[in-house]
Amino acid sequence: MQTVAPSDLVGLLRLTILLLCMGGAAAMDHWQRRVPNDWWIRWGVAIVFMLCIEMMLLETDLPLLLMALGIVAWASISVLGTPSITDIKAGSRLDLFVSSWYILGVVGLVCSLLLHGENALWILGILTDAPLLYLNNSSQLSSSLNHANMFLDLIGLTISVAFVELAWRMRLLHGGADAKALMIVAISLPWWSGIGVLGATSMIPPMISVLVWSAGGFLLLPIRTIFRNFSRGVKSPIKMIWHAERWSLKDIPGNHLWILSEVIDDTDGARRVTIRMRPRRIKEDRDAISKRIEDLIEMGETEAWITKKHPFLIYVFPAIPLTIIFGDPIVWIMSALGL
Repeated sequence: MQTVAPSDLVGLLRLTILLLCMGGAAAMDHWQRRVPNDWWIRWGVAIVFMLCIEMMLLETDLPLLLMALGIVAWASISVLGTPSITDIKAGSRLDLFVSSWYILGVVGLVCSLLLHGENALWILGILTDAPLLYLNNSSQLSSSLNHANMFLDLIGLTISVAFVELAWRMRLLHGGADAKALMIVAISLPWWSGIGVLGATSMIPPMISVLVWSAGGFLLLPIRTIFRNFSRGVKSPIKMIWHAERWSLKDIPGNHLWILSEVIDDTDGARRVTIRMRPRRIKEDRDAISKRIEDLIEMGETEAWITKKHPFLIYVFPAIPLTIIFGDPIVWIMSALGL
């Protein structure tokens, strides 16, 4: 009977913590459209602690451990904010602590690059010569390979965090909870090993795979929306039925949605009802929504086109078990395309 390594048990425990964290966050985002920072901090501390334990069990050297903690400090910006010299001078212990993390992380990155960079490039097939090729001791060779692979995994984690940070800054991720969730996923799943993946894996970081599975769920939304419209007898206009629905005006208040029907003043001064393809960029409060409904009622309308607000976490949460069961979807896509 095959025994399970302690590091694998810790990895599975880390995955379990992630599922509990994301399940609760998805529920809060669905019902309240808000996930407090305390939620991410408490679960994040547990996940980082388990990650450190797993790295120690894998006999990781100090530079790699410092590098991992530096990446975690970078990811914590989404929750704790960016430390500043002004706050440090003012005596902020939190800013001083996180800044120390940054410095130690940079030291860990530089030392890891010097110690394991050539071996990592050899694994990628970029170099034909590497220090590990001259090791005669099997345990040292195994340790060097392990450290080089972990260095590559941490580089992948760095890329994942950078991707989420860039998407957040560019407003591709509209909600702060979305960015925080993906940061938690990236830290919880820094590598494929140790979490019992059943499907195919690749060099692509697990967080990217979770993001692709999540996007796949979004692709099902137009099909579902068209089916709901057809079942209600709404079959036109085609430009609307794949992403919007017609709702009674009395059913709109209190729901998380955007109203696409609106009353505008025409060039000749007359008022008319028009339909927008995309919702307004500005955030509307209850009073603004009530005013728009009143305008539509004055125009004799009883229904309006709306599009629902779908919390991204609702798709991230099920994407995690899909990633564990089926592995990297990009591998499946490339295989289907014959690449």
